[in-house]
Amino acid sequence: MDAVAYALANAIPLGVTSVEGWTGKTALPATRGNHGQSTLSDGKVLVTGGYIAGAASSDVRSYDPATNAWTTKTGLPATRMRHRQSTLSDGKVLVTGGESASTVYSYDPATNAWTTKTALPATRYEHGQSTLSDGKVLVTGGVVSGYVSTDVGSYDPATNAWTTKTALPAGRRRHGQSTLSDGKVLVTGGELASTVYSYDPATNAWTTKTALPATRQNHGQSTLSDGKVLVTGGEVAGPASTDVGSYDPATNAWTTKTGLPAARTDHGQSTLSDGNVLVTGGVVGAFSNDVQSYDPGIFTPTSGRAALLGYLAAT
Repeated sequence: MDAVAYALANAIPLGVTSVEGWTGKTALPATRGNHGQSTLSDGKVLVTGGYIAGAASSDVRSYDPATNAWTTKTGLPATRMRHRQSTLSDGKVLVTGGESASTVYSYDPATNAWTTKTALPATRYEHGQSTLSDGKVLVTGGVVSGYVSTDVGSYDPATNAWTTKTALPAGRRRHGQSTLSDGKVLVTGGELASTVYSYDPATNAWTTKTALPATRQNHGQSTLSDGKVLVTGGEVAGPASTDVGSYDPATNAWTTKTGLPAARTDHGQSTLSDGNVLVTGGVVGAFSNDVQSYDPGIFTPTSGRAALLGYLAAT
């Protein structure tokens, strides 16, 4: 009887599957696009710089999902737009490049202060950036010294130094990038591109994956808690789009998801600690302060299921 009960308990999906879709959140204090964004280790979200009130800005804000509120933080040392940003394994945030910039800054949420780090080898903007599982940061493509580039570099926070890596198979700007749960990096789209590449830090090599259904640039991208990758909006086959797609590394396939409430490009995006995705600002007809949260509808097993299976296995 216990064996039968165990089999039944294992077969029944005890848990919760949330409803996939979008929910509006407290707006940014001002319209903003072409900014940096990443989720901090405490679950809050840091938004830096961007195009605000008609010019590049040094403004920095923190969003708390628990209170649905924004807080002002210490501004960047200089105005920045079209830069890139990722949270490091030690909880600090690395901001690289930006229009006509090669500077690199580190932000410490514990002290609310910025520190200047070793600059990029050349000016770079509209590039890709994500933190690797070993703590280093991979920066790909973008406009480097005025030209669309294949250049790839790795930054080591421990040594504060840059290392050149195997170049992208083709020049890319305005593409999406995120690190996968297996440690590889997925680069999607870019200007007039639908190609998708995967980078393996262990072999320092690129592999071509299933392309996006259409060309896409200036979109949002982040890796979900289930290992899939969410790509939102951007300019899809030309105009700004509401289109949202999910990529599954296990099957190398794309799936269409519930679209954004309005067409959006040049926005910020990051996955929250609860598995939802925060999309901020961008161009929604015009530069916008709108903020949306996406629930991917992921199944979460209850703690009771594990306890039940453990008990039945022991009896």
